[in-house]
Amino acid sequence: MWTLAVIIFIGLIITLYGYFVEPGTVRLKTIKIRNVSLASTFGDFKIVLISDLHIGDNWSTSATRALKIVNGIKPDLIMLTGDYLKWKGNKSGYDNAINYLSHLNASIGVYAVMGDSDCFVSTKSCDLCHKEGSIFPETHNKIKFLSNSQAILENKGKKFAISGMKKDSRDIGDLGSAPSMPADIPNIILSHSSLVYRSIDANRNVLVLSGDTHGGQVYLPEFIWKIIKIKPDPEHMYGLYKDKNKALYVTSGIGTSAKFPIRIGVPPEVVLFKFNE
Repeated sequence: MWTLAVIIFIGLIITLYGYFVEPGTVRLKTIKIRNVSLASTFGDFKIVLISDLHIGDNWSTSATRALKIVNGIKPDLIMLTGDYLKWKGNKSGYDNAINYLSHLNASIGVYAVMGDSDCFVSTKSCDLCHKEGSIFPETHNKIKFLSNSQAILENKGKKFAISGMKKDSRDIGDLGSAPSMPADIPNIILSHSSLVYRSIDANRNVLVLSGDTHGGQVYLPEFIWKIIKIKPDPEHMYGLYKDKNKALYVTSGIGTSAKFPIRIGVPPEVVLFKFNE
């Protein structure tokens, strides 16, 4: 009897922690990428990744803390991999998300792709990257949205590409109609889902950045995610993956699922990348 009571009590404490504490405990996580080509191109660049904000009628505590962390870093590049809106977001949510994105600044630029939760209200989802009711880009933020498109940038005479995958790339599982990646320069690929990673030649100097999974929100061994398959790419639920020259980082993101608003062992994170030869 006492054993059962203790188990129930511990379960209650863990649940309360997962609901009230960990979702707001945003950490700055530094990831080191070992790649000669990427290191020689980016050098001491500060590249930051945030994803899955899931903003609703108000900024969440985690979103507010993430913004403070990002602004404190003063990044050269900010990468965004979608799901800025709460699932089935309303007009208020879109307005809040647009306002949030306007506070992101990086010396070289802020590049983004859409997630599946960003597109419930088509007329408002367009406002994330265009002036309201216009085909022209937004002016109140510096974010460049990429949808099967690419930006070629340069650092100290060395070119690199940032490619953005269309949100439905999670369904096709390959590079689909994405722009061809220049073979002779490093590439950063932004994709809400990590499925595109498996279609990339391992000899290419590519870093894929993804979100979508929230890291599962509750820590479980990887083999369990492969069994239950609640996400399109259960083999890459969270963390850094490498295969020869290509690498993938799947972030735990900032927000939580509306149906499952807890985190246990997988706190929200802002990711800072460093490159080593």
